[in-house]
Amino acid sequence: MLFPTLEFFLFFTFVFLVYWYLLPVLFPNHHLRKFVVHVFLLIVSYAFYMSWDWRFGGLILLSTVIDYVLADRIFESKNRSYRKAMITLSLVLNLVFILGFFKYYNFLCGSLNDLLVIVGWSPLFPVLKIVLPVGVSFYTFQSLSYTIDVYRGTIPAEKSFLRFALFVSFFPQLVAGPIVTAKTFLPQMETEKKLENIPFRRAIRFFLLGYFKKVVLSDNVSPISDLIFKNPEAYSTEALWLAALLFWVQVYCDFSGYTDMAYGCALLLGYELPENFRMPYLSQSVTEHWRRWHITLSSWLRDYVYISLGGSRVGALRHRFNVWFTMFVAGVWHGANWTFVIWGSIQGTFLMVEAVLKDLKARLFPNLSLSSGWDNALVPLRILYASSVAITFGVIFRSESLGKAVTMISGMYSYRTGELRPYMLKVGLPVILCVILGHFLGWLIFEKGKQIRIPVWLEFALYPFAAVILALLSPDAEVPFIYFQF
Repeated sequence: MLFPTLEFFLFFTFVFLVYWYLLPVLFPNHHLRKFVVHVFLLIVSYAFYMSWDWRFGGLILLSTVIDYVLADRIFESKNRSYRKAMITLSLVLNLVFILGFFKYYNFLCGSLNDLLVIVGWSPLFPVLKIVLPVGVSFYTFQSLSYTIDVYRGTIPAEKSFLRFALFVSFFPQLVAGPIVTAKTFLPQMETEKKLENIPFRRAIRFFLLGYFKKVVLSDNVSPISDLIFKNPEAYSTEALWLAALLFWVQVYCDFSGYTDMAYGCALLLGYELPENFRMPYLSQSVTEHWRRWHITLSSWLRDYVYISLGGSRVGALRHRFNVWFTMFVAGVWHGANWTFVIWGSIQGTFLMVEAVLKDLKARLFPNLSLSSGWDNALVPLRILYASSVAITFGVIFRSESLGKAVTMISGMYSYRTGELRPYMLKVGLPVILCVILGHFLGWLIFEKGKQIRIPVWLEFALYPFAAVILALLSPDAEVPFIYFQF
């Protein structure tokens, strides 16, 4: 069940009407109504998730039960060894038996079989037909963060299994984020929700913006990017650069579009999800890029990987390793392919080098600073550097194999002739310009505080026209969200 479809529109309309109009009438008592509302949201969340495959419901229930039980035992015990054993068990069950099996088993077995063939042996490990559950990486990290927070004493264990199960499975952000932590979501379940407090304009704006990003921009350039990445040796240098640019437009608009729509849907139900993107192509370094891109994943890795390794509280060499390894984990999290391993390693290396250079400047040139004029003049070059790293090495992220990635990057940086169809530029260039303009407007609104005031009556009067325009600009074919595969 995809967000930008009639099926989801009917589903959400049903949820909205029952949630705000039917249940309050049937259950006027506040405490009873809150319980029934949570039951209702849990049921529709499981129905939403199981619409892809009914078997997925059993897996998310298993993950929920594991962390609910183990976190409760961790919270109730004062025995340090027992608590450590329980958190270790949670890590093993989540990362090895759930995420590891469904996402990485075939990749690891296939790689080991290839290695055995290289050394002259026969393959030993069976490759299974495993269906990757939609969003398993997201809700596994989400559930695991709760157990870790309880172990650290950051939050108490949640006594209500119903509330915890709803936290894990809340349908707006279930399958592609943003990654929500228990310490930010569970308190929202305690507050009384009132229809008159819902910011309808903000919610509708986010949903329409997300639809525009995902369907109008990403889905229209997706076929172009896919075609060139599938056979890069047939295309010219200009076409390869276009494909590299379009892929990062595609993945940004696809993913941020999903989270915008998820944010809007959650707002309409009285819940606020965390920010996940903040104009990433305005970044002036690779480090800043990862503070603006998939913010909830970066925050999760910082809080539960980087800090667990010691963060910056260790020696210089270990600190550099912690920076690199955290980004390496981000690469592996994205998928079971050597392309993601290499991509994460490269991104981690850039973060590590930037951290080293920052420390060297602080030690050797503590008083060195550029005038505001020179500093402003260098901003475009810094943005170009950060964007070039993201776009160039994003080729590795997108490519089916390392061989195709090498072919494409070599063609981008050594001129060659080949195919470039006119329609690719006709469709691709306006989309790229839309993203640039969107970043500029976002910078004015969210970072410079500029406000665009539109009368309420005018805004709501324009919604039907906006819906018609979006429908006309939407491609005929449905394109799945990119991050569903992660």
